[in-house]
Amino acid sequence: MATADLKSILHQQIDRLDDPQDVQDLLLTVSEFISQRTTIFIETPELLAQLEQTLSLTQTSSPTPHDVVANEAKQWITQ
Repeated sequence: MATADLKSILHQQIDRLDDPQDVQDLLLTVSEFISQRTTIFIETPELLAQLEQTLSLTQTSSPTPHDVVANEAKQWITQ
C-alpha cells in the first residue's frame, strides 16, 4: 500500500476520534514515535575511537561467561 493511502487511512481514523483525551493521547504517542525515529546518530571521532578500542578488547580477551554476568547483574539490581 502506498504511503499516501496509509496516510489517508490514518487521517480517517483520527477523524473518528471524538474524545479530546483520546486525541491528546494519540498526539503524545505520535510525537514520541517521531522523536524516536528522528534521533540522529553522530559518528564523532571520539565515538569511533571508543568503538575501535572496544572491538580490539573483544578480540584479545576471553568472553565473560553468562552465569558470571547474570550473577553480577543480580548484585547490581539488589544494591
